[in-house]
Amino acid sequence: MCPEINYAIRIVFCCISCQRIFEQNQFNTELNNYTSPYQGNWYGVYNGNENGQIQIIVYKAGNIEVKRLFNNMTETFYGQVYDNGVINDTYSNSGFYLSGSLNTKVGIWKQGSLNGNWSVAKQ
Repeated sequence: MCPEINYAIRIVFCCISCQRIFEQNQFNTELNNYTSPYQGNWYGVYNGNENGQIQIIVYKAGNIEVKRLFNNMTETFYGQVYDNGVINDTYSNSGFYLSGSLNTKVGIWKQGSLNGNWSVAKQ
């Protein structure tokens, strides 16, 4: 390969790399400035084939920590809430599935053949 082509290829790769660095930096800045509109502590109950309490902690970036209290036990698992309040399908290690919306403050839960509804309020 001639030196001019080799040099041109290096320039193109350098420009692409610089653009990616710029875009990543812009993304990181936007992420650091973002605050989920649902940030805070949410408390409520779930009922149906099984009953218990739930706590959903929404962190700044929209990550959630779910605590399920049942039969004098606590199970903790994690997920994500979107800008529209929809909770990304969230599963615990025991197979407890939580779906719904913090916008409407209600949703459904499932665990094997058990299922029901949940509701929360922001504290």
